[in-house]
Amino acid sequence: MGTIIALTAILVPLLVVAVIVFFVFRRDNAQVEAMRGRVAEVDSRMARARLAQATVVSSRTRGTFQDGSMAFVDLRLEVQPPGGPPYLANTEWELNISSMSMVEPGKSVAVKIDGEDAEIIYPNVSWARLSRTFIARGVMGKSKQ
Repeated sequence: MGTIIALTAILVPLLVVAVIVFFVFRRDNAQVEAMRGRVAEVDSRMARARLAQATVVSSRTRGTFQDGSMAFVDLRLEVQPPGGPPYLANTEWELNISSMSMVEPGKSVAVKIDGEDAEIIYPNVSWARLSRTFIARGVMGKSKQ
């Protein structure tokens, strides 16, 4: 009888921990898969986006990463679509700190306009990319809901 109680005292907590770990990893895996899906959607949409020019109206560094060598930058752009009137759009890009001068107010920058939502502006330069946090927040698609 004492052996059964001792085994139960050990096995039940181990089983509870195993179940908790299973569900935590399952949830984390679902979040990773959702992010991969959003990144794939962005890649697909960016490939179909229209080329344009934009002028930086304002820029603000949201934060840095990779030991301070990269920055998340909020941008307000005046976008000039080909054959259409200019308009203002907000976006968030990741760029190397050494490229910060490229997004100072008044600077011109090559961009791509999303074909499904003209408010989504991708960088069309080698020194920047659409922010992963922008994608993770699920910004793609919010404007169409």
